[in-house]
Amino acid sequence: MLNRRTLIAGVPAMLLARPVGALSAPPKDATSGYQDAAARREIAAIEKQTGGRVGVALTSRSGETDFSWRGGERFAMCSTFKAPLAFALFDAVEKRDLDLDARFALKKSDLVPYAPYVEKRLAEDQPVSFMQLAKAAVAISDNAAANLILKAIGGPAGFTRFVRNHGDEITRLDRIEPFLNENKPDDPRDTTSPEAFASLMHSLMIARPKHKHSTTVYDWMANSPTGRNRIRLGLPYGWPVGTKTGTAAGGIAVNDVAIFWPSFSGYGGDEPRILSVYWDRPTVSRVETELAMARIAKIAAWLVPREG
Repeated sequence: MLNRRTLIAGVPAMLLARPVGALSAPPKDATSGYQDAAARREIAAIEKQTGGRVGVALTSRSGETDFSWRGGERFAMCSTFKAPLAFALFDAVEKRDLDLDARFALKKSDLVPYAPYVEKRLAEDQPVSFMQLAKAAVAISDNAAANLILKAIGGPAGFTRFVRNHGDEITRLDRIEPFLNENKPDDPRDTTSPEAFASLMHSLMIARPKHKHSTTVYDWMANSPTGRNRIRLGLPYGWPVGTKTGTAAGGIAVNDVAIFWPSFSGYGGDEPRILSVYWDRPTVSRVETELAMARIAKIAAWLVPREG
């Protein structure tokens, strides 16, 4: 039976690639060059077996792109945008004196497909706060919660302004849920690149000085029930990790972004890294795609120790 422990066991002696991205890493030694070539061969094989197009980016301790496969190409974000959306909300609160904990009533018109938290609160005739909505958007990917936050920060354009202000010139949001998941071929709307998104998440969650809400967002990601069989499954058991998934209807996009600490000593053992994996139009089942994503995470885990 395949589980996290059996998946991790026996990392093959071939796995890693040269960075291409927003921030370039220092020149690599011969060992790292070998790892790059080996990783590229592995990921090329995984991509061929799974079909479609996969994009991967792994950051270094300092936030540079340490490994990239199709890292500069555009992919549909789907629900991965909800992690930086929480930070956009927190920034808007600070600038506009919005009260995170003030409660307001929901309306039936707020509902959209997949809104378990908002639907429950509406059925109970209970008000909500922006803090509760942010948690629902990140932890369980509630679409209505995300839309309500977007409305509060100025819509998709407000989100895009936020990421531009944090140095991301690639990521863009153009529509709300569920329309942003359309993922039409060659449509730049609602897209990012693996490198851009990994760099953005590093700037929000890791870079110094850290955002004061970074621990809160990490806790939501770490305790999220989604994506258990994606990046989480491929990382060594015991490494701290939090993830934000994104999936389009029909499996035409299957994504995951993780912050993880490559250490069995908890959060103090090493600096955290960001790993982003975006899959466009895989030709196999969702289960097989997720297992392929876990294999890519295992490759990333093999690469990390080389920083020394």
